[in-house]
Amino acid sequence: MNGLPEDVRTFLHQHVDSVEQLEVLLLLWRAPERGWTSEEVATAVYSHPSSVVRRLAMLLGQGLLREREPGCYQYAPRTADLHDTVTRLDHTYRERRVAVVTLIASKPIENVRAFSDAFRIRRKKEE
Repeated sequence: MNGLPEDVRTFLHQHVDSVEQLEVLLLLWRAPERGWTSEEVATAVYSHPSSVVRRLAMLLGQGLLREREPGCYQYAPRTADLHDTVTRLDHTYRERRVAVVTLIASKPIENVRAFSDAFRIRRKKEE
């Protein structure tokens, strides 16, 4: 399927819900010694800070980042295998960007539904 390494495909299915989340992870991976605030990450990946806060929290919960101090995140995978996979993911994303984005976009419909729900306009219930 799509020529991506198996471990990269598995990682994307298990850990990455959006291209934005992938960009956030790879930004921190490329500067592992640095701590980043959500505002700095948002500026670097051209995204909204509140969205980046959610992405950082997800990556933190998945054991890919650590919080150096409150609100300051650093790439710190919990295992060497995770680090090796993220390294291969970075290389794969540089070489096969369209295939990676296509895989992320083809994830189960629940993700699409959750994304669209975030933009649903709801009316106040009349009392």
